[in-house]
Amino acid sequence: MGDATLEIEDDDVFLIRGEETVEKEVKPQGNGAHVIIPKRWIGAQVKITRISEPASDNE
Repeated sequence: MGDATLEIEDDDVFLIRGEETVEKEVKPQGNGAHVIIPKRWIGAQVKITRISEPASDNE
């Protein structure tokens, strides 16, 4: 695997071992939501971590 990324924000600490990191905004899609990632990631396993509170008008 690739490098490890250590992110410390407030009291939350996450250590994620992976190949690449992108930061995106979640967009509404039908009854759910989605994040667009690079096409070259098709077939790869990913982990999604929420790093901020969602807008209060969401369900």
